[in-house]
Amino acid sequence: MQKAIAATRGQNGESETAVPPLADPFGLAAFQRAWLDSATALMKAPLSGDVSQWIRAWGEAVGQVGLVNVNYAGSRDVQAEQRITGRYSYGSQLGRMLEILAPHVRQHQAEFSAECGPQAVEDLLAMADEIGALKEASVEELLAKVRQWQQSDGFDGKLQRLLAGLHDLEKASRA
Repeated sequence: MQKAIAATRGQNGESETAVPPLADPFGLAAFQRAWLDSATALMKAPLSGDVSQWIRAWGEAVGQVGLVNVNYAGSRDVQAEQRITGRYSYGSQLGRMLEILAPHVRQHQAEFSAECGPQAVEDLLAMADEIGALKEASVEELLAKVRQWQQSDGFDGKLQRLLAGLHDLEKASRA
């Protein structure tokens, strides 16, 4: 164990005082101090500056920062891309295309298989079916939520508002 001694020197160079070391047999205080110094050197307090550069650099280094990342780097018109995805997510864009494309591919499956290969057609149709099943699962999740409402106060009112809303949706879809 090293001893930490602080001394002040008099005019003749001799030690006048010595401070006894703190009780730290494992050197944890020095480790903690060094760790905090290095950590605080890398971090800034909230709202202390622009962190987008760090996030952008990290995203470029690892390729994935969040659950969904949109890379505008290859876009010819970044502003248009941002406006479009601000209104229509990539999922909704692809979903609408798939709703139109999948029935057409099913109807002309032999032609598409000859042109694109049977595996590509099978993969597309399997994906469309799986997405359809996932959408159906969301209806089941909604019903499960409504069943949870049964345990809460005001269930009858919530149920009536839900039924009225569904009725309005049904009328709008038939118009």
